Amino acid sequence: MYIMDNKYIEEIQKKILELLPEEKRWEKRFLLGDCCSELSRLVASWINENNKYDHQVILKGDDVCKTNKSHDIVASIKNGKVYLIDPTIWQFFPDENSIFVGEYCTLGEAIDAAAKKYGGYWQKSEDLEEISSEEKNKLLGIVKKNIKETLE
Repeated sequence: MYIMDNKYIEEIQKKILELLPEEKRWEKRFLLGDCCSELSRLVASWINENNKYDHQVILKGDDVCKTNKSHDIVASIKNGKVYLIDPTIWQFFPDENSIFVGEYCTLGEAIDAAAKKYGGYWQKSEDLEEISSEEKNKLLGIVKKNIKETLE
């Protein structure tokens, strides 16, 4: 069993950043810009690998930071707490140090917090069940392809 603490969040963040070429990690805002959907699902699956009893939800925001863009983030529900994690937070907040957005008592509070931080309209997009190894590999392939295309 794991605890959703700073160390665990840092491990997830490290896993995300290791997808980027080391010499280009300072460009994460651009390199991860088209990967929020896939990385949110991958992060949710990584969390589920550690604890099958957690519930993972994808939240979708529209008109995020007044950009007319949509954005996906993870709401991980564990022991009555909701933890918001944004695997590509740097897309909108380039100076953020952590993918951890916050801890909330209800999903409604988490959605309100996302709307306050990012602006736009936020809602629960989907409940995630366990993701197969095949699906994880597919998502990872899309992320790597998007990063490669951004570098070209």
